[in-house]
Formats: sequence, structure tokens, C-alpha cells
Amino acid sequence: MPRKVFFTSWILLFVLTGCWDIKEIEDVGIVTGMGLDFNEETDELTMINQYVVPARIPTQQSSSQHQSDPYQNISQSGKTFFEIIRNNSLESNRPPNYTHLKSILASTALFEKERADQVIDLFIRDHEFRRTTPVYLTRGPVLDILNTEPAKELFPSIQIKSLSENFQKNNQNPTNLSIGDMSQLISEDKSFLIPGITLNEGNIKSSGAGIIEAESSNYVGWIDVEDMEGVRYIHNTVQGGFIYLDEEMVQEGPIILEIKGSKTKFQTKVTGDEPEMTLQIATSTVLAEDWGTGRDVYKAGWKKEIEEASNNVIQGKVERVLKIAQQEYRIDFLDISKWIQIHEPKYWKEHEKEWNEIFPDMNFNVEVTTEITDFGTQNFNTEE
Repeated sequence: MPRKVFFTSWILLFVLTGCWDIKEIEDVGIVTGMGLDFNEETDELTMINQYVVPARIPTQQSSSQHQSDPYQNISQSGKTFFEIIRNNSLESNRPPNYTHLKSILASTALFEKERADQVIDLFIRDHEFRRTTPVYLTRGPVLDILNTEPAKELFPSIQIKSLSENFQKNNQNPTNLSIGDMSQLISEDKSFLIPGITLNEGNIKSSGAGIIEAESSNYVGWIDVEDMEGVRYIHNTVQGGFIYLDEEMVQEGPIILEIKGSKTKFQTKVTGDEPEMTLQIATSTVLAEDWGTGRDVYKAGWKKEIEEASNNVIQGKVERVLKIAQQEYRIDFLDISKWIQIHEPKYWKEHEKEWNEIFPDMNFNVEVTTEITDFGTQNFNTEE
């Protein structure tokens, strides 16, 4: 055999032997969810890793009844999160792999004790953690939620993530906040909201949001689920949802409007050293459900009362959230400063360091325009 052919054959022996570093799925500790908490008894950080147990994942051949959960939660405590991750090797020969991490759930107790910028430091530095991983907050024990059997998903961690993906259908759902989003907001010295999760009658549910204050980088309060609609209008993230008008708001009985789109514009002006802002909210709706008994949709101008009632409802929700931010917490967790910075750059440059004192006394005007554009499958053509 010629020397060249022999050498080529020898090289091919190594090339064709397959992936030399491949790992079987049973040998990899795939983590789909992570919980971060604070252990009051030991004064230590707690990390819960939700591992996939491949052998327990139901298949078409296996029966779903009386089958163990396809996940295992392993909780450990320590002084740092990196230490906890390395100490996993003391309990398992499967090192945790975070490339498939779907959600991170933290407790308010943790952010009351530790700064948010310090908590997420590892997850920003380590290449195995994705900056797109969403973060959530709970006022209860994290492990209770991660131990709860999910209603529609195989894993609680995936159930948690799926809830925030419904923000287009319900305006009480906050939009996702990722590790990367948190890092950017912290670097810009801004207060912000982390979407909330709770247990309700044994079910995992979306529940408002927690407030992280910029200066302390700590948790300082909570926005209830009923107030998230006002937040969404101010954040200009309303894409769907509904508006309920009861019999006290409109004649002939309650009515439901389905939101088809909404746009919030921000108009600013500065008089002397006093900034003002007008929020102009334009919302497009369709008649989704009518419980009225005597409503005449053929009568000219019948929509006016309903549209005005919708305007009042939206205005009330927005003004309530602004009041909470200005009077109760005196914190700009609504990112109002962004619009001052964009529209009034000279003023912002001169007063940026004083914003925490300026925001609570700032004047706001809320102008709402609701339009009913369609009437469901009936599609009545009525006169205005």
C-alpha cells in the first residue's frame, strides 16, 4: 500500500468514529427551570434546579396515569450561586446544563435582602446562561411553585413562561422581562417591574408585578393584577384584551369590547423648570358581547355612550397607576423618564440627577379615544 493511501486511511479511522465527545441525554443534567430564594434560618442564598428526568417523560406507548413527575427539584443553599452550582456535584454525577433554561423564578424575600444587580451578575457573565431567559417574581416560597403540578405543561418552569406569552389576549398579564432586559435597566439606573407569579387554589397563575427600585436595586412593593392594565397602556404594549362596561356605565346592560389595537403617544412640554406630559391613547375595538336587553344598534349615534364609557374606564386605570407611582411609591417604575429624555433632551441633561425628586410632582394629562369599528359576525352597517 502506498504511504499516502495508508496515511489517509489512518486519518479516516478517527474521522468516521462518530462524535467523540457526545453525551447521552441520561448523563446530562438538563435544567428547565431555576428558583432563587433566601434562606432566613441560615442567612444564605438558595437555588432550586428543576431537572428533566427523561425516563419519566410520557410517550404514546406509556400511560399517563399514576406516572411520576418528569422533573426533579434539587434545592441547595450557599453564600454564592456559583458555589451552589459547583456543589451540585456532591449530590449528582450529572452536572447541571442551563442551555435549555426556560424561566427563572425569584422571591421578593431574596430581592429584599440582596441587590438585583448582584443577584443577576452570574447569569450575565456565564456563557451557558442565555440573556433571553425570562425572569419572574413571587411573594411566596419559590419551591412551593416549582413543586406544583402544572395545569397544561409537563414542567412548572415551562408553565410559568407560557403565562406571560398570553399578554396579547389579556392586558392584566405583564410582558416578559428577560435577564438581558434587567441588565440594561439596571445599567441605566432605572426602576422597573418584574412579572409576578402566584399559587391560586393550587394553580400557577400570573399575578401583577414586583417593583425594583433603581437606587437601592431592591424590591420595594407590588403592583396588583388589577392595575396591570394601566401599566400596559403606559408602556404602550396593549395589543388585545377586552374592556368590560357594566350597567352603571352604559344603559341597557353590560357590554364587552374586544381590543383590536391600541397606541399611546407621549406629548411633553417644559414650563420653567416644570415638565408636563400628556398621554394620548387611541384604542380600536369591536363589539364582542352584548348583555343589553333594549339596545338599538340601528339608532344613530348609539356607539357614542359606549365609546365615552370606555374612554373613562381606560383613563381611570392609567391615572390610578400614575397615582400609585407618584404618591404611594414615589418611584418612576413606568419608565416615564424615557420620553422626557427623548422629547426634552436639554431639560433631561440639566435635571437627570434630580429626576427622583421631580417625578412625584410632575403633572400628567390622560386623553383617551375609543373607536368601535366592527360588530362581530353580524357586521351591522349603522349610521353614526
